[in-house]
Amino acid sequence: MIEQKQAVADCMNRLYTQGLTTTSGGNISLRISKDLILLTPSATDKGNMRAEQIAEIGMDAINHTPKLKPSIETSMHLEIYKRFPHVNAIVHAHPPCASTFTVVRNPINVRLVAEAYAIVGEPVMAPYALMGTPELADSVAGSFKKNTFCALLENHGVLCIGDTLLQAFDRIEVLENVAKINIYAAQLGHARELTDAQCRDIDNMMGRDG
Repeated sequence: MIEQKQAVADCMNRLYTQGLTTTSGGNISLRISKDLILLTPSATDKGNMRAEQIAEIGMDAINHTPKLKPSIETSMHLEIYKRFPHVNAIVHAHPPCASTFTVVRNPINVRLVAEAYAIVGEPVMAPYALMGTPELADSVAGSFKKNTFCALLENHGVLCIGDTLLQAFDRIEVLENVAKINIYAAQLGHARELTDAQCRDIDNMMGRDG
């Protein structure tokens, strides 16, 4: 388990180093069995996280590492894992450009870049709810549909799921990049997005229905 904890810690350190979250913001989890997840704790420096600082949380919400304070968003992670057995990793953060779209409550156009459409898919918008509440957990988990990998949390941040930590991290990184491209393209004007046919080709390549 120590290697898995180190992988979660490394992912959080990378998230912070790349400016995708703040010292106190964001949380990452990894499902390691049907009954247990690893989760970054609260009140811990997100830029210098170590394996021994990663909490063990049961799917029944019991904290198996009582010396660590569970993340305020524990219920959000658990709710997603309960509803979607195929999800094994979750990365939640507050990347500035993607989070800007949650503030203006506009969708991020992922069809401007083929890589973004392939990796991120079409993000969904999760209605606002107070952080750390069951209402937020229900809002975010309830926003995911088939072929949904990323959610924009209104006036909050973003959350990406994956089969692995790397896949979830890749999605949040690509989401932030395409958010920047949306902003730059709006300034330059005349952006041309992928056609429906081109998007269908990408869906087929990625093995999804579109």
